[in-house]
Order: sequence, then structure tokens, then C-alpha cells
Amino acid sequence: GASYFARREYPIRKVFDCGQNPNSKEALAISEEIINSFLSGETDAVELLYTKFVSLIASSPSVRTLVPFSASEISQKGDEVFQLTSQDGDFGVERKELEVAEPQDFPNDMIFEQDPLQIVNSILPLYLNGQILRTLQESVASELAARMQSMQSASDNAKALAKRLSQEYNRARQAAVTQEILEIVSGATALE
Repeated sequence: GASYFARREYPIRKVFDCGQNPNSKEALAISEEIINSFLSGETDAVELLYTKFVSLIASSPSVRTLVPFSASEISQKGDEVFQLTSQDGDFGVERKELEVAEPQDFPNDMIFEQDPLQIVNSILPLYLNGQILRTLQESVASELAARMQSMQSASDNAKALAKRLSQEYNRARQAAVTQEILEIVSGATALE
């Protein structure tokens, strides 16, 4: 990713190495960088481009606006849960979509220990961190699914090639045996 943009001379502010097992510590470092650049006024908005995991055979490029936060983004989108399964030796993915949580009304006499603005300001970084971690994990899952798919295709192609080579070898061997039989029969006929 970074080398692509570096070759095209895009300015790169910072590079984060996340590997194949992204964790909340890595996501926190990214989210802190995003929040700091947004709050300092260096950026007006941050959009994240990532590979959305759809299934073991499909993924799709997606864009998600991280900041500024949108209440509709948070309250109008459901969630998905993916579970890797295996049946009869084949991998599969079960996908379960969760409904959007209904907004709850707070009782009028509810007392907040802290100022509601302070509560929101402490929750939103956690939300951003969770969104970044999710997109990192979806991108890794998409990459691993693509690798599994390409390895399966390579394995299937190798089996087909081995079968075709075996057939060619058997035909050549059969032709040689047939030729020897014809020579023996011809030799026997000539002696008669």
C-alpha cells in the first residue's frame, strides 16, 4: 500500500505495520494519529479505504468516513458477524447480520456523573478505535481468503495437469506396447 503511493509521489504522513494479526494496540495508534490530525485542523476529513470481507470467494473495496463522526453512521448501520467453519473437509464462512440497535430514551430524571459532552468525547475515540480494528481484520480476512482461493486453484490445476500427463504417458506406453506386438506378429508372419 505505502509503496504504491510513494511511487506516485503522494505525501505519506506515517506508515503503520500491522501484520496478519491486527490488534487493538495497533488500531489505537492509528486512531490516535487520526484524531490528533483532525483536532489540530490538519485534516478536514479522514476516509478509510479497505477491503471489505464478503465471503471466502468475494471481497469488495469499501470507503468509510472516520472523521468527522456522523450520528447516522453510528445509529443506522447494523453489524455483521463472520464465523469460519469446516464441513466435509471444506472451509466455509457463516455470515450473520445483526439488526440496528433501537435508540433508547433516557428517563428525564437520569443524572449523569459527568457532563454528557465529556462522556461522548471519551466514547467516540473508542468507537473510532473499534472501527479501525474491524477494518484491519476484514482486510486481513479478505487477503487470507484470496490466498486460500488461489492456493485451491493452483492445487486443482496441478491435479488436472498430473491427470493429463498420466494420460499422455499411458497413451505413449500403450502405443509402444502395440508397436512391439505388431512387430512380433509381423516377424512371426514372415517366418511362416
